[in-house]
This record gives sequence, structure tokens and C-alpha cells, in this order.
Amino acid sequence: MIKLIASDLDGTIVDNNNQISSYDLEAINRLNKAGINFAVCTGKTYTMTKKLCMELKATYGVFRKWDANC
Repeated sequence: MIKLIASDLDGTIVDNNNQISSYDLEAINRLNKAGINFAVCTGKTYTMTKKLCMELKATYGVFRKWDANC
């Protein structure tokens, strides 16, 4: 049984305009309804992707550690 699906954001779920396609959003919503967790994996910080994570209803995430020098 699948319990978790993880995906990169940039170029995978999110396009160059930082938008999620309706097709992908609907697929992720179906996963959530089926009880399958969705995880975001990205080289960005959580702060940079918070809005997208909320829109995707991501249960888990792997993010870059915040760095004040970036």
C-alpha cells in the first residue's frame, strides 16, 4: 500500500511562473482524499515555498536549510 508520494517542485509540479497545473493539483487532491500523504522535496527553503505547500496540502517536506548569506 502506498502511504507517501514525494515530488520535486521546480519543473516538476511548478512551472516557470511558479504555478501548479490544474491537472497536478487535482491529482494531488485525489491522493489526499485517498489517505496518501504528499511530500514536497525542494532545494528552496520552507519560507520560499510555504504558499505552495499550503496549496498542495503537503503533509511533509524536505527543504534547504535557511542561510543568512544567500
